[in-house]
Amino acid sequence: MKDRWNNPPLGPSAPIGEILLAGTAIRIELPPSQHQLAVERYEAVRKHIERPDSPLYDRVRMFYPQGSMAIRATIKSRKRADGFDIDIIAELILPHTTKPGDVLDLLFDAINGPRGSQYHGMVERQTRCVTVYYADGMHLDVTPTLLVDEADPRLSLLSHAKPEEPESSHRQLVMNSFAFCEMFNQNTPIDIDFAAAYAARALNFDMAGIRADAEVKPVPAHSTKEGGKSAAVVALQLLKRNRNIRYEKRSGQRMPPSVMLAKFACESSMPGNSISGALDALAASILSALEEAERRGALVEIKNPKCDREKFTDRWPENRQAQQIYIDDLKRFRQQLAVLMSAELMLDQKRDLLVQMFGEGPAQSTVDEFAEKIGLAVKSGARNIGQVGRVVPVASVCAPTIARSTPASSRPHTFYGSRWKQS
Repeated sequence: MKDRWNNPPLGPSAPIGEILLAGTAIRIELPPSQHQLAVERYEAVRKHIERPDSPLYDRVRMFYPQGSMAIRATIKSRKRADGFDIDIIAELILPHTTKPGDVLDLLFDAINGPRGSQYHGMVERQTRCVTVYYADGMHLDVTPTLLVDEADPRLSLLSHAKPEEPESSHRQLVMNSFAFCEMFNQNTPIDIDFAAAYAARALNFDMAGIRADAEVKPVPAHSTKEGGKSAAVVALQLLKRNRNIRYEKRSGQRMPPSVMLAKFACESSMPGNSISGALDALAASILSALEEAERRGALVEIKNPKCDREKFTDRWPENRQAQQIYIDDLKRFRQQLAVLMSAELMLDQKRDLLVQMFGEGPAQSTVDEFAEKIGLAVKSGARNIGQVGRVVPVASVCAPTIARSTPASSRPHTFYGSRWKQS
């Protein structure tokens, strides 16, 4: 099983499946142009909250990104209207006795501002954050926190207060997203060879009174700049996309949280891994934890490894049925990934499988680009497709082949003995 995922990182000998995964990942992540827009909006909201007439003037200790933006794992939505999140923490200088609802209301007032101001009417107060909605579909979530202990960097209190619920049900939750993101970035170091190959592909695709301000931690650079990213992060983006595809049809069901997936991506990261190897390791790691909880008749409990009192699964799964649904999703995903990486499917079959896994738009575009490039390479005699489904120099191929991998036999493919049914 180990050899199946021991693939080279996007070089000329990489399997077709690996190349298609890379192309799909590039198409679902934010291009540099949108990433830059997100950074600019992060800065604009920060300055607006700190303006002189803001109720939080001189009351913000630090701003920093959290979630996907902080670990370079943001992905685009399938629908323009859904946009994508920019998650910001605003660490406020307020007494710990401040009521959770008051903390959120204060931040709402600071961002919404007076009538006619920059964000007035674009803002909504949520249960744990305040959201700014932009006309192009992007939305920015600002979460207010109160620092607990400076000796434990960014250990904070998070306000949880549903506006429609009585004040007695409001509460403060201990969290430390700052420490988790720092740990994630340290444990998923950039592999130079992989990062260079991936960044080059991504760049080609995009060619598109005296007062001290609060401390600001910048949003990490895009993968095409300042070093790139690791296979583990690319795998996380792809699995999040697959999750979104699956849950789009499940109206009203809460999705497995991205931060839980990130925690497993951090733990399963290995240097020198391929995208396919990182994806299988990530899915297998999550599946193992969910199945272990299921065997005990319990709900999985995943905590922040840098803050034992913070539970990443505090709102999902709601019950064992929700847990079993994602177990089934992960099993299917691993089966599909194994088939995608095999040499048994022709290119059009790999395309159909990619569509099921990640959606029609990025899958079709990726396969079209790959077919065009390989067609030109084959025509020039520079490249060919060998019988094992790898893109190889023509001299390495024992006999002429067409620019498409050939199935080993005419039998319909099966997943471990059962017929492959599309869904």
